[in-house]
Amino acid sequence: MRGQEYNAGSCQTEETELETVYIVTIWSGGQSGKRWKTLEKPQVLAQGTGAAFTSVDTGLRVEVIGTISIEEYEQGTEIVDVAGESVRGPAKA
Repeated sequence: MRGQEYNAGSCQTEETELETVYIVTIWSGGQSGKRWKTLEKPQVLAQGTGAAFTSVDTGLRVEVIGTISIEEYEQGTEIVDVAGESVRGPAKA
């Protein structure tokens, strides 16, 4: 995915690659439990009772079975004009 950014100091736009990030959360009793971050879209397990993905933190393949939620975000960098100087910061999802 691509995003466009505006650099007010030089009055030009700059394109930035945005990366899709998925947050997988397992739920129990209406409360969130463990959360994982992955860069690949989680795959639904054959039984339809969970998802499989590779964790960013450990690099290991994870299969979660149970009540889960999957949130999708975009992350990257953006240009912020501070007193006429361009500074890179985190992009807003």
